[in-house]
Order: sequence, then C-alpha cells, then structure tokens
Amino acid sequence: MRCAGTFPPTHSSVRDLLVHADTTCSGCPKAGDILVRRQQLLPVFLTLLTIVCVTFGGATVASAQQSAVSVSVDASPEDPVVGETTTFNVTVTNQEGSNSIADVSSIMLRTNQEHYERVEDVGSLAPGGSLTVKMTTTFEQAGQKNLKAHVSAKRASGGNLRAIYSPVTVDVQELDINGGLSTASNGSDETTVTFTNYGNVELSNIEITATADDSVRDNRDVFDVDPDEETSVTFDTGEYDTDIINFSATYTVRGEQYETTRTATRDQKVTGEIRLTSIDVTASGSTVSIDGEAANIGGTDVGSVLISIPTTDGITPAGGSGEYFVGSVDASEFSTFELTASVERDTVPIRVAYIADNDRVTKTQTVDVSSLNTTTGAAGQTQPEATSGGEQNQSGLPLLPIIFGVVLVLTLGGLGRYLWNRE
Repeated sequence: MRCAGTFPPTHSSVRDLLVHADTTCSGCPKAGDILVRRQQLLPVFLTLLTIVCVTFGGATVASAQQSAVSVSVDASPEDPVVGETTTFNVTVTNQEGSNSIADVSSIMLRTNQEHYERVEDVGSLAPGGSLTVKMTTTFEQAGQKNLKAHVSAKRASGGNLRAIYSPVTVDVQELDINGGLSTASNGSDETTVTFTNYGNVELSNIEITATADDSVRDNRDVFDVDPDEETSVTFDTGEYDTDIINFSATYTVRGEQYETTRTATRDQKVTGEIRLTSIDVTASGSTVSIDGEAANIGGTDVGSVLISIPTTDGITPAGGSGEYFVGSVDASEFSTFELTASVERDTVPIRVAYIADNDRVTKTQTVDVSSLNTTTGAAGQTQPEATSGGEQNQSGLPLLPIIFGVVLVLTLGGLGRYLWNRE
C-alpha cells in the first residue's frame, strides 16, 4: 500500500493514513503525530499573520497621511428660489504636511440619489497648494437639499484613487412674485409713487403709468428692484382735471410680464385767498378812514399782501395812508389794515394784491360808504336836527309834564290855605 505520509499531505492522503495506517511502517506518520504537528504550527501561523497585518496596515495609514487632501464647499445663496441659479465654490487643498503632489481627477456635486454637476481633469496640487472650482446648478422643487462635494484624488507618484467628501445644505424656497404700489401727495401738486418688491425674486423692466379719466397722462421707467427693496418716482399731478388718478406698474420676472395697480385720491388744499372782513368806516369831513382785517380764507399760505385805495374820480388817497403792506398771511389767519382817503362818492374800491401758490393775484373789493355823514359821524349814524322857536327845550325835557306838576302844586297849596283859614 502507498504510504500516505508524503509531503505535502493532501486531504485524501491524510484520510487514507488515518484509516489504513500501518503501524509497522517506520516512515509513515501516525495519526496522533499529525494532530500534534497541527497544534504546534497554529501559534506560528497566527504570529506570522499578525506581523503581515501590522506591516501592511501601517503602510496604508501612512499612505493616507501622505495624501492629506481636504475639501470645503459653500453655497450662494444658501436659500435659493426654485429655478434660481445657485453657485457652489468647492475648494481642494493639499496640506503642508503632505510629501507628494496630489492629482485631482474629478469633482462632483451630488446627493445620494442625484448628480448635479461634474468637472473632470481638475489639476495637480503641490504640498500646501489649493484650488477652487465654481459649480452652478438650479433646483426645480422646493425643500432642503443635502448635497456633497465629491472629490477624487491620488498621489502623482502612484497610488489608489481616493474619494473625499464635504457636505453642504441649501434650503430651496417656493417662488414668490409680488410687486406693490403706494402713493403720497401731501396736498401738493406732486404725487409720489413707490414700487416695492414684496417677493423673493428680482423684478425688472419696471414701468409706472399714470392714468386719469381713461387717458394716459404720464409714465416713468425705473431700475430693477431686488427682494425687500423699493424705488420711488414723482408725477406732477397739479394740472390733472380730476382728483382720482390710477397708477399701474408692469414688470418682468424670468421672461413673464406682471402688473399691479393703485388708485390715488388727491387731497388737494384750497389755494390761499385774501378777503377783507370786519370793515369799519369813519369820517372826518371829507376824509374817510377804513379799518379791517385781511383774512386768508384758503388752505395755503399767501405772501406779499398789499391793500390800497386807487385814485379814481371822487376818490383821492390821503398821502401815504392810501396803501397798507400786510406781508404774509398763513392759511386760516388774518392781519389788520388801515386806509385813509378823501371820498366824494358812495363807494370806495379797495385793491387787494398777493401771491398764492406762486401765482400773483389782484382783485378789488368795494366798500359802501353811502350812509356815512361826512360832517362828524360813522357810517350809519345821523345827528338830531336843530329847531327854531321855543317849542322844545334845548335840554330835551318835555314841557307838558312840568306844567302839570306846577298846577298840581298850586292847587294843593290853595286848598291847604283854605282849610287853615276856616279853623
């Protein structure tokens, strides 16, 4: 029988040896001898395996340390709107402590499910060097996006390709398109229109139009407006023949045109106007004095108020007293004046000149002096006429009551005397 103790032993030879072992064969190992040898070789095998793992494992760690490539990434904006372009700046750095050049073969922008952008053959980095790659993309759905900058790099001197990741998160917002108008007039001839971007996307090609009585009166072009920003334009609405003005603004977002409107009611103030009030007329001979108030019955201030009596037939101003400079009179206020003239007629024209809202106004107001006694009194007053003879006492006392009193006294005196004599 063939000896199964040949080397190297096989599974079949060992099995045959155990079954048909010939105890007389000095060259054939016994079954117990084989088991003893296996137990003796096991510690040696484990020791060798440990040495190999430590050696190659140390080499792997050193290789990773020698590469020392790091990656960082940032997004702008961090909260983009659906459809808005988002820029990612991916920076790859070969650390100073590295002892070899790093070859960057590719950079990818991705999630666990989707790939957005990829750049190939990026370049090489010496120890301490870095490079930045700009990558752009858009998102078609709102929500939080958890992305990774995936960089593939290896040592230029040789080595396995390694993958380095850096996470970045963006919060994609729903698109909000919202432009609005507001107006302010402050009672003046100008109306200020403000266009505000209440949304989260830039508004461009903005045109604001003013319409009154279904007729376009004016329009203005304005610059683009970013989210949460505003711009204002002014319209000269003083000449519009209506108090209601419609303003509209058209603007463009991503090729689509939108419109917003606003109706404004002008809060117009009544223009300042001077009117002479509380007029008092007195006379001394043929000279008439006219006192009164120059009242501003309008809603705006007036200036350069001058009141005068013009020289006409039967009227001659008395020296420098024929005109009176009042100056400025605020809205709903008044100022006093005094004029003097020689008058030989029943009415006196008084000229009033002033400036209101940058317009010069001149008008005439007539004062009636027909009831004026040009001898001694004020207008509307008359003096008692003098009478001849003695029919009326100059003191103004009535004669009849006096005569009656005297008769009564004489009668009572006579009666008393008569009664006294009878006794």
